[in-house]
Amino acid sequence: MSSKNTNCPAKLAVTVKKIHGKLSRAKSKDLHLPAYQTVVKISHTHNHMNNSADSLKHRDVSKEMVEKFKDLFSKGHSPASALNTHKLDLQLKYDQDYVYEAADRAKCPDTQFCHSHHLFIFIFLYSKLYRKIFDKAYGAASGEKMLSDLEAAIAGYNSEVGEVCAKIDQGGMDRYDCRVFMLLTHSAAGGLPLGCLIVTSESRDCITLALKLYLDIIPTDAFFGRGTLGPRVFLSDDSEAERQSLAAVFPDATLILCVFHLLQAVWRFLWEGKNHIRKEHRPQLLFAVKKMAFSMSENALEEAYEELQGSEVAHLYPNFLAHVEKLYHRRQAWAVCYRHELPIRGNNTNNYTEAAMRILKDQIFERVRAYNVVQLLDFLVTRVSSYYER
Repeated sequence: MSSKNTNCPAKLAVTVKKIHGKLSRAKSKDLHLPAYQTVVKISHTHNHMNNSADSLKHRDVSKEMVEKFKDLFSKGHSPASALNTHKLDLQLKYDQDYVYEAADRAKCPDTQFCHSHHLFIFIFLYSKLYRKIFDKAYGAASGEKMLSDLEAAIAGYNSEVGEVCAKIDQGGMDRYDCRVFMLLTHSAAGGLPLGCLIVTSESRDCITLALKLYLDIIPTDAFFGRGTLGPRVFLSDDSEAERQSLAAVFPDATLILCVFHLLQAVWRFLWEGKNHIRKEHRPQLLFAVKKMAFSMSENALEEAYEELQGSEVAHLYPNFLAHVEKLYHRRQAWAVCYRHELPIRGNNTNNYTEAAMRILKDQIFERVRAYNVVQLLDFLVTRVSSYYER
């Protein structure tokens, strides 16, 4: 159990002496001379008056931190997610000195403080003040007022950065059904964001519209001087809506598929009960497709495909052969041998994107649902940049 006893070595010695005889009677007439002579000795050797970890962890949480955590709780954070978010902010601000700042309870509250204040905010959220707080910070949760608030937030952000970095098309934005798409590129720090799309659905038309808005705000020398032609290569999952949208907006780009997700989809096919593929045959059939995917030449790919077609195990499952035949017709999208001339920097999977989305959900949003799209925008433009700069 935590204790505020720091075993401080400081001492206070008090010695009281009684004076007898004539001297005592003489002194008794002087109001400034007490009857008892007292000697006080103080040894100032405190261990809690400095910046030791034992003393800092007992400091009162500052008013500034109290207000910050109230704000985090009002945005939907739990005690744990609010504390994690604050610690991330400290890391971004203090870098190498983070461990010292985090040891100071005045600047980094403990878990007990977060839970006790969260209980108060939790009760508070169900009062009428809940709506007032969010309406003041982010506007309405939905409807026309939310759209006007969103336009104002975008205008304010563009004004702050000094250029058009965000744009909106009037549409049916509501509170719950917004999706986030990240456009990323390879870097030493992982998947580095080049753009972010907030859409109301995953339909082809909606994603296409968002990509066109994205093209409107990128500079003319974007993508190594290609501008609105966009990147030379897009590496994505096998989402038909996404790929059709990319092809429509960036017709000069080459669209390739993530090999990992391709093999994952094959593995799911092998495990589906309706396909009736025996458990002991699944690894062999998966390996046959994997051999095709990582063939280093077109001839090697053809040989691997012919080998699979001639396999006795594969012939036990006509539905699997039909599935692989469909994949083979699209081989240029997923086979590695067709990528030698593409600037993919050795990336045959989009796992950078998977990691970036996990960061977005776990580190940026802390698995907290946004109150409305205005708050969603606020999180993206204020926290994502800081995280990647760090």
